[in-house]
Amino acid sequence: MAAPSLNLVSFTKTWHSEPYPFISPPRPELSATGKNVVITGGGSGIGKAIAIAFAQAGAKSVAIIGRRLDRLEATVEEIKAADGYVATTTQVLFETGDITKFASISSALQKIVDKVGLIDIFASNAGVLRAQGPVVGYDESELREIFETNVLGAFNSLQAFAPLAAPNAKLFNTSSGIAHFAPKANLPGVFSYAATKAAAVKIIYTVELPAHFLVWLASDEANFLKGKFVWANWDAQELMARADEIQQSMLLRVSLNGVDM
Repeated sequence: MAAPSLNLVSFTKTWHSEPYPFISPPRPELSATGKNVVITGGGSGIGKAIAIAFAQAGAKSVAIIGRRLDRLEATVEEIKAADGYVATTTQVLFETGDITKFASISSALQKIVDKVGLIDIFASNAGVLRAQGPVVGYDESELREIFETNVLGAFNSLQAFAPLAAPNAKLFNTSSGIAHFAPKANLPGVFSYAATKAAAVKIIYTVELPAHFLVWLASDEANFLKGKFVWANWDAQELMARADEIQQSMLLRVSLNGVDM
């Protein structure tokens, strides 16, 4: 499928908007058996889908973190009710935590580790999208709130995760393709979201598509993408076919074009 509107250019010939068999969590090659998985912003949207996907992949534990207790409790029940979930295989748990406050996210992660052990897979997923508008006249307090969540939140999450990471742990940051767009040309009025998502990258659809794609990224098949930035819409098998080229070059790295960094 060709890339959709907004003049998007796909790195792979195939562009996905829906989940597909190769990245399906129950696929044996993507098994998360024995892995402790933690997702920030896990109470809704992509975060919830990631939690469900790793439960379907047979993770040892799936822990979600968010600010709203009622939403976390409801999401835990949805995970347990998902197709493929096996209670004897996967422990599902939650902790309340605010990524904009280091002490809060650090405490939440420590409580999870005390229950299940060190973290093997950490999905830094929490983020916000606030009111749209041009730079001139935009409310400063609104921008500060977005920055605190999308940038400082990612920073705090990484700082809190590092000392609790298992050997060979994997860290994933959920960003957005909007970080790459030229807002003036393509998406006027969303500069705040685009800017903060781009900043978070420097630190580190259907919701099921990115969720399943992340399960594939966490598998050994995707080891060649360590340190790279990829879009969930790109075809996993086509990426694998170019594994050596991608791994040994500056392809798919966040960089300054034309300058060897």
